[in-house]
Amino acid sequence: MKKLRMLMLAIVFFTVIGCGSGVMAADQIALIMNQPLGDPFADLVYSGLERLQDERDVKVKLIESLDKSEYVEQVRAMADLGYNPVMVLWEDLAAAAIEVAADYPNTNFIVLDCYTTTELNNVQTIVMEPQEASFIAGFVAAKTTKTKQLGFVGGADLPVIRNFLSGFQAGVAHVNPDIEVSVLYAGTFIDPAKGLEIGRILFNSGCDIVMHAANKTGLGVLKAAAEAGKWGIGVDMWQGDVAPGHVLWSVLKDATNAAYIMAGKALDGEFQPGIYKFGATTGAKLYDIRDLENVSKEIQQEVLQLEKKLNSGQIKITDNQ
Repeated sequence: MKKLRMLMLAIVFFTVIGCGSGVMAADQIALIMNQPLGDPFADLVYSGLERLQDERDVKVKLIESLDKSEYVEQVRAMADLGYNPVMVLWEDLAAAAIEVAADYPNTNFIVLDCYTTTELNNVQTIVMEPQEASFIAGFVAAKTTKTKQLGFVGGADLPVIRNFLSGFQAGVAHVNPDIEVSVLYAGTFIDPAKGLEIGRILFNSGCDIVMHAANKTGLGVLKAAAEAGKWGIGVDMWQGDVAPGHVLWSVLKDATNAAYIMAGKALDGEFQPGIYKFGATTGAKLYDIRDLENVSKEIQQEVLQLEKKLNSGQIKITDNQ
């Protein structure tokens, strides 16, 4: 009995010491992003982790890292505190995570929405493939256009934006390869006024539908559609409320489910290093039901058929890396 009592006291002692050391219990997730909440895409990622927090005994720590000089320190601080996994958003923070990951082999790092990779066994890159959702948007646009002139506005000429474009062009060509798609890049993702200006140029040139892949800049493109009495196509989330009556479709980039599923796998011991592509065949949502309900019955049925073919891998749209 005396030995048993001593053993129990030892367990309590080391438990208290462990709790006071700054090392946290399991099921603690850190998300570090270089945009504040309110950024449309960042909100999608965070909402996936909130869902995980609501469903499981998980704590989510959000760090809004707005100073590039502090990226490495902030990633390291989360690893020091015992958060696992540590998740970061986009290229700049990906580089910081990879730098820190080498010093914390027992901590898993998840890099979201970029193509940065490493040979480290504790780093996973999640690419949220936009091609399939863009393909459906291109199909709907080609079925809807009257002028046979479509437009595309990218925030910048980056690999992920080229994937939006290639999917959109493939969807258009699936209907009619002779339909023209005019492409302009804004050079910024945070300037709605610039998006309004570029949107006006495309609508004035004869486009009657313009898709954007430009985050906040794209909000101006949708406003330009309303101003011209024409159609815009939103991105990342449903954007029908940005310019009511003038948003034909929204290209969903299902960051919510990607964050929810992959963080959950890491917590369950199913973390896999390397690159993971999250798209139609892995459960990503491709469109919003509100958009589907606003197109003709004929287009609705065709979209549902395309969705089945994309989900099964029967239709494959290659990336544009």
